[in-house]
Amino acid sequence: MRATTSITRKPTADRAAAALAALLAAAALVTATPAGAQQMDQLPYCTRIPLPLASCRPLDVYSGRVTLHLALASDEAQREHGLMNVRAVPRGQGMLFVFPDGEQTREFWMKDTITPLDMLFVDSAGTVTGVAANVPATKRGTPDAKIARRRGLAQYVIELGAGQASALGLAAGSRLSIPPLRAK
Repeated sequence: MRATTSITRKPTADRAAAALAALLAAAALVTATPAGAQQMDQLPYCTRIPLPLASCRPLDVYSGRVTLHLALASDEAQREHGLMNVRAVPRGQGMLFVFPDGEQTREFWMKDTITPLDMLFVDSAGTVTGVAANVPATKRGTPDAKIARRRGLAQYVIELGAGQASALGLAAGSRLSIPPLRAK
């Protein structure tokens, strides 16, 4: 009797890239059809990043040639949690915080935020009123009084990975196309 050995091949970067390309192509085909687009529109907005492909849809925000794929924080619990404990924010992704009480001075802090961020403060018309760039991450155990904080006038706040605002050409005065959203 002859013994056989099974060899398990580890996926290579090429195979992983090919698999990802195939998955994205399939997703594009599904959303390219009217039925597929309608199915995507019925999914809830994502509330975490990195963005999944099947269980939710990203909130797409546009500025010129730039498209941001964002998770949405529209209620108090989501706004409080934000990007806490997220290890990295992929390029072109982030989180949009929407508030129910109109434009006000908003203060954001980096409690349990373990990656540096850019924060865009945006008014109700979609104009960026200010950018807090490269807000430093917070180490566990940092006393609250020493946690980085930034503030600005906003109806919306968008958090991106550090350096992304500048890399994408987003600055004070930039106009963003944000779809109608309801905050809770």
